[in-house]
Amino acid sequence: MKKKLFYLFALICSVSLFISCSDDDEIKSPVAETTFTDANGLSLTYSGQSMVGKQVQFTPQGNKAVITLSGTGIDLSGLVRSTGQSSGSMGVIPGQAITTLNVDLNIDGNKVSFEGTSDQNGYTIAYKGEAEGNSMKLDLNVTTPKNALTGTSWNLIPLDSKDATVPLHIVWKSTHTVQMEGIIKMMIPMIPIEDQTIPKLLSAVLGKVTFLPDGNIQAEYKDNPTDEVFKTSPLNLAMYTVVNNQVFVHLNINQIMAITANPDTRASLEEALPQLIAIVLPMLSNGIPVSYAQDGDNMAFYLGYDVMAPLLDVAAKLMEDEEMKATVIELVRENAGEMGFLAVAFVTQILNQLTDIVAATTDVQIGIDMVAAK
Repeated sequence: MKKKLFYLFALICSVSLFISCSDDDEIKSPVAETTFTDANGLSLTYSGQSMVGKQVQFTPQGNKAVITLSGTGIDLSGLVRSTGQSSGSMGVIPGQAITTLNVDLNIDGNKVSFEGTSDQNGYTIAYKGEAEGNSMKLDLNVTTPKNALTGTSWNLIPLDSKDATVPLHIVWKSTHTVQMEGIIKMMIPMIPIEDQTIPKLLSAVLGKVTFLPDGNIQAEYKDNPTDEVFKTSPLNLAMYTVVNNQVFVHLNINQIMAITANPDTRASLEEALPQLIAIVLPMLSNGIPVSYAQDGDNMAFYLGYDVMAPLLDVAAKLMEDEEMKATVIELVRENAGEMGFLAVAFVTQILNQLTDIVAATTDVQIGIDMVAAK
């Protein structure tokens, strides 16, 4: 009996010693819990190209970790100095404010690395990363859920000698006696930009627009109408998701600011009203809701009544200020060339009645008409 008790006691001690040693020797990440940003050691790529304005929170759990991807706030101090406001930004992956990855860590001295694929609600996220001290490198390749625009490409519809507003998409329905749709279409050819009408200039600088499977919107463009060849826009500037009959365009403002060579091109918004800012800022994180309507090979992309109505309300209130109204009229006069007197007459009539016109408006669509690229 004594021998059996001795064996039992020895077994218990051995198991206890084993458990104790296991706890002491548990594998732990040499990289502590850290939030990596552009200013704090983060090097992030999406589809092989740099992506800025994001943050990656690294939370180690033994030989595993939770990786949390999100956007950082947009610093608007240079744009909206008078308000002191800032805004949230889009997440790393379009349509996801926060993305969580549960990863297995490979530990090598002071460095950890991880690699794998995560399928989440129709998204396939391939990731590869490493971290050491206060730095992290993370590469993402993402396939977003397939939608009506995935993989499609579009060109502006050709200029039309019979309609000088093509390829602009303009609809304005109202019960007011002043019919804005007809007036706008009449005025567009009267207001030149760089000696060209807006439709001609747009057609000269914007080429094919493609909705990529990774959620990027990529465009071919020219810096100047006289350039011989089109350039291809960098990735990760504008991304998209599709919900019902709207495509939400997510602008990576931090990335756009980062590649802006001349800071003077960032127009100051110090005089903008708080109401306008309250409308626009949420779109920086939630996406700009752009409606679309397809008819065969033709597609119209436009800002609809849901977006335009609040903006028109703000514009109407602005035009109740006589000084602001006079400034707008003078801008029209300076830019309308030989037809300035006629443009000023139209604009003055509209601005004097804008509050009533907006109140009587039942639908507004402002955008562009495109055709499927061959």
